[in-house]
Amino acid sequence: MSDYERALPAWVRAVVLAAGGGWCTYCGSNGIRAEAVDHVVPLHLGGAHSITNLVPSCRSCNSSKRGRTVLGWRRSIHRHIFHNGVWPNEVADYTEEGALANVRRIQDDVAKLAREHQADAVERLRRRVALIGMNLQHLTAGQRADVLEAMRVLCDEFASDRVSPGA
Repeated sequence: MSDYERALPAWVRAVVLAAGGGWCTYCGSNGIRAEAVDHVVPLHLGGAHSITNLVPSCRSCNSSKRGRTVLGWRRSIHRHIFHNGVWPNEVADYTEEGALANVRRIQDDVAKLAREHQADAVERLRRRVALIGMNLQHLTAGQRADVLEAMRVLCDEFASDRVSPGA
């Protein structure tokens, strides 16, 4: 499990791995359930740590795709002609449009499955914010200013989808 997957809230990981029936977005898993959470657009290429950028993947596809885009990875499979049973034919046989349509279908499924969990997460965060508000009353003005500035920075990071996984 990657550092990012360990940092994911349990509900996010569960929702992503349940999407598409729990099979790999890229190959259908050949009877093996998806075990990895993959960034469709890799982080180093501007992808976000956002539920809309996460799909279920088998370990084989996830490690093979690495930091490539879906189409870049698919093209590399064609170049290396991985039709020897190591790679399911579905990965190589998708047209570019078909591969992207399949990824979008799974992303829509992730978003649909996440809605209920997101509402619960919002409510839990509201309760935590209320507790923070009560605790702020017991701090000095300088301490309150420090906490509020840290919260502003964190909110700005989330607003720009650049939040670090450890935050």
